Amino acid sequence: MDLLETRESDLALLDQMFGSFLDWQLPSKRHSYFSAPFDLYEKDGKFFLEMAVPGFEPKDVNVEVTGGTVTVTGEYKGYFDKKNVRYYRRELPYHSFARTVTLPHDLDPDAVFAVIDKGVLRIELAPIKAISPKKIDVKLT
Repeated sequence: MDLLETRESDLALLDQMFGSFLDWQLPSKRHSYFSAPFDLYEKDGKFFLEMAVPGFEPKDVNVEVTGGTVTVTGEYKGYFDKKNVRYYRRELPYHSFARTVTLPHDLDPDAVFAVIDKGVLRIELAPIKAISPKKIDVKLT
């Protein structure tokens, strides 16, 4: 057993005693939940959702529209592709998030536009036009 293995087993024992206090040291405990703050606004008859997703790439993010609900999920794995590396300290976390936003109108799933620019996910959403009641004239035959 080398020094690194001894150190990790000692840290694992300490982690059991002190909970997540030592999470920054243990590679197996690198997952964290990211809240992805967002702004939602309406302009010119469309809804706009802007969400902070720093470090996420388009392949890491999923946007789903169902009725009047938008669900955005993401997984950030950016720094964990390194193999055969001995870390002396690891503070860059693995993030995931899931946010669901309900809007006052049903949305057209074919009219959704999403792009990530400088760490901000911008989603443009178009509501489905509500069918307005129409008065029908009844005629005598």
